[in-house]
Amino acid sequence: MNFDIGEVLSRAWQISWKNKLLWLFGIFLGLFIFAIFPLAFAPALLPILSQDLRTTFTPVILVIWIGVFLLFFVASFPLSAIIQASVTLGVIDANQDKEKLSIGELIKKSLPFFGRVLAVMLLFAGGMLLINLIVQAVSFLLTIVTLGLGAFCLTPLFFLLYPAIMVASAWMEQAINGIIVEDMRVVDSAKQAWYLIRDNLAPIGVLALVIYFGIGIVTGIIMIPMFVSLFVLPFGFMEQKANWTLISVALLSGAAFVSVFVVFNGWAVAFMKSVWVLTYLRLTGGAKSQPVLLEAAPS
Repeated sequence: MNFDIGEVLSRAWQISWKNKLLWLFGIFLGLFIFAIFPLAFAPALLPILSQDLRTTFTPVILVIWIGVFLLFFVASFPLSAIIQASVTLGVIDANQDKEKLSIGELIKKSLPFFGRVLAVMLLFAGGMLLINLIVQAVSFLLTIVTLGLGAFCLTPLFFLLYPAIMVASAWMEQAINGIIVEDMRVVDSAKQAWYLIRDNLAPIGVLALVIYFGIGIVTGIIMIPMFVSLFVLPFGFMEQKANWTLISVALLSGAAFVSVFVVFNGWAVAFMKSVWVLTYLRLTGGAKSQPVLLEAAPS
């Protein structure tokens, strides 16, 4: 069978735009992620705030901050697993033109897949972390041994990491699709996803480039004003007394751009998930367990 990249992108656009209920999952995930930003800046601002509010900044506050930060980080994985499974099921139903499900029904339907989807996410996250640590360790050792020349020689390797991350993300997405579409086990879904990526690397690579690079550029453009607000915020604490006018303007403008970002993130999550689900269905024939390889285009 022939695989039409344009048809997949067009159908994914239709599904993601028509089914705005799916946006809510991405919006919630975006809000959860941005809740980490105040936590990240809290250690720098707490000593200044403690002086202005006449409170004492103690190590206990720092310990509480570390605990809350770690709690957010640990909670992000099961939350992402629920969202991944729910949006995947929503896309499958939308592709089959089934009656729209509610958020509660999608979450309920996703629960049988939760453990396996979470295991796949942790497996790929751990693998990427291990590879990154190895690359960083090799770069550090070569930098010391060669007095900096080794780091310069390894620069092309760091650029190659970006397409590798894209392919790894596509691999994880297809493994999750195998679990949900065909009720596969974690190892089996990872193997099939690997064969699917290996035998159809060109079209999947193009799709990964389009959705990750394209959406990443738009995301970066939206996030620039938000980071400007965050950079302006510390200036409100530079004087002996906090400048609450500057702080309020920075916070309000940042909140406005955050709102734009989370809505865009809601659509982006639905669109990207639609692309990968449709890709899986087109290449495997839906119910078939073995991938359908691409035929060479007639000359």
